[in-house]
Amino acid sequence: MASPATTVPVRSDTLRKLKSYKVGDATYDDVLNELMEEVPPPQFWREHYRRLHEEKSIPLPEVRRRLKL
Repeated sequence: MASPATTVPVRSDTLRKLKSYKVGDATYDDVLNELMEEVPPPQFWREHYRRLHEEKSIPLPEVRRRLKL
């Protein structure tokens, strides 16, 4: 069962840009989901930067050993 459609207000220039991503029979829902899959959410980046700054670095040979490469 499909979720009910909703209206999302956007500026005219945003709609123009969004339309340029729409190809063939793709829906705006398809376009937005594809774009969101390409860009991780903000909490991903916060955690990534936290790890970079707070966690101890692991030497490459150790990474390889842990991954059995």
